[in-house]
Parts: sequence; structure tokens; C-alpha cells
Amino acid sequence: MPGLQLTSLVHRLRRLVGAGPGTSVPVARVAGARVDEVADRVTARLLPAEDAGLRRLLDEQPEAVPVLRRELAATGQLAAVAELATHWAQWTPQVRTAVLDPIRGLTLAGRQTDQTTCGSACLVMLAAAGDPGLAGWLAAGTVPLTGLPPELAAAEPDRLAELSSAPATVRFGLLQRVVKHRTNRGSVLGLPWPASLGTPPWGAAREARFLGAPFCQRLLDDTDTSDLAAVLEQIGRALDAGVPVPLYAGGDSTRGWATALPRHVVLAVERRPDGLLLWEPSTGQLLPVRTADLLHAGRPLAALGGWSHLMWAVLPG
Repeated sequence: MPGLQLTSLVHRLRRLVGAGPGTSVPVARVAGARVDEVADRVTARLLPAEDAGLRRLLDEQPEAVPVLRRELAATGQLAAVAELATHWAQWTPQVRTAVLDPIRGLTLAGRQTDQTTCGSACLVMLAAAGDPGLAGWLAAGTVPLTGLPPELAAAEPDRLAELSSAPATVRFGLLQRVVKHRTNRGSVLGLPWPASLGTPPWGAAREARFLGAPFCQRLLDDTDTSDLAAVLEQIGRALDAGVPVPLYAGGDSTRGWATALPRHVVLAVERRPDGLLLWEPSTGQLLPVRTADLLHAGRPLAALGGWSHLMWAVLPG
């Protein structure tokens, strides 16, 4: 007899009572979250002198154009773009690579710091993918003076200065604790979600950040292949728009009911012809997974951290 997951049971119960699959917010078209679209909207609001200044910055460092436009989309501030351009000129090629593509440039540095911070690690990486200021701080310890990322807003300036010379793993570890505190506070009827249980999906959806796009949490049932296929298509559209998607995985009753609930979080980063590319935070690796293996789950998958079932998704919506 195939194993069961608690999320599958909840999904079926909701179907029986006509409550639907359990999406907290209707999943909407995510094209508006594209970096280019957001940057173009910001550019359209600039005064002529500001527009000329932006064009000059982009012309002076053509290799930095994707990062500078992403900074414009993330902050909406020309001053932040100018500051980032100055940092870009000073950074090493390694740091530039990490800021240009944090998920691939900081795969190992961003690993989860303990057994409960996989969700926090994915949320930090998601935010860094959309915010070059945050990526620059994680990669090189560079503190933005303009457009300070919200994850750093409560930090003391002296503490940020102290961390500037620390290894990137230390900065990631600190930010994972900050994000975990934010996702877990008030997540159980106004009370904190237990730290030992990691990150609740609804807390992750509340704190997920990518260019101002709202996120919603979506319970999954991989025994309902038509429903899961539809959600995988939603995930693919988000990835096509450049928005990474946190995914929760777990086991089933064949390994004990304690495993039949969400146990691990990975980050979907790219749609491929036969599946997805996932960042797995326990190993810090980018690993492919086939759609067929997700739709016909049952065996442990390395891309899911050794778990066998998708159970929840945190989608832009």
C-alpha cells in the first residue's frame, strides 16, 4: 500500500468539504515581477536629468547592466544604483559573479546552519537573488548606504562593520537567524512557531521577498497528479519570470508518521525541459529533478534533500 502524507489527507478533506486545494491567496500572473518590467516602470518615472544619469551609469559599465537594473527595480532609487556602480568597480571578479547570480555564485556559502534553518536559507537566497545590495553584503560584506535591505535594517552599524571582514558563511548564518525569527513570530494564533520545527509555510509566504512581489502558500498533494501538474506549471511560470520558488518536501507513512509532514525546504531556481533545477540548502548544491519523479513520487530524491514528496509551495502571486 502506498504511503500517505498529512498534506495529502488535508488536501482530500478540503476537497470533500468543497474548500478547494488550500491556496491562501489566488496565484496570479507573475510576469510583473520580472526585473526588466519593474526596472522599466521605475525608469519611466525618472526626471530627464535622472534618466540621463542612469544611462550614463549603464554606459560606463556595460557588464554590470543586469545588476544595476536589478538594483533599480529593487530599490527604486537612482542613488542606490550609483552606489552599487561604485562598488562594482571595486569588487573582485569573484564577488561580481556572486552578485550577478547569487544562487549560483553563493551556493556553498548559503548552506543552512543547522537542521531547522533550511527554510531560512532559502528565503535569504530568494531575497539576495532579487536584491544586489543584499547579495553584495552577503558576498563581500559591503554595506549599502542607500537602499539598505530590510533584513539588515535592525542591525547596529558597528555590528555590520564588524561583519564586513567575516567569511560569507558567517553573514549567511546571521541572516538565517534573523529571517527565522521573523517567519516564526506570531505564526501560531499570535504566538511563535516552535523553533525546533523550522519555518512554517505561511510564515515563509509572509516574509518572502523578491522585488515587492507578494507570495502565497499552497498546500500540495502529489497523489493528485493533475493538481500537482498544474502547480508545477505555476512554479515553472514563476521561474520563467526569474522568481525562485521555495518548496517544502517530506516523507510518508511508510517511514513513520513523523516523516509524513513537511520536513525540508529547497529552492526552485530554473525550469528545464524535463523538470526543475533546485538549490538544496543542506548540501549547498544545485541539483536537477525530473517532473516525472515529482509526479510519481515514492523514492528519496537528492534534489529534495533525500525526501520523496513535495508537500507545499511558496509562490509569487
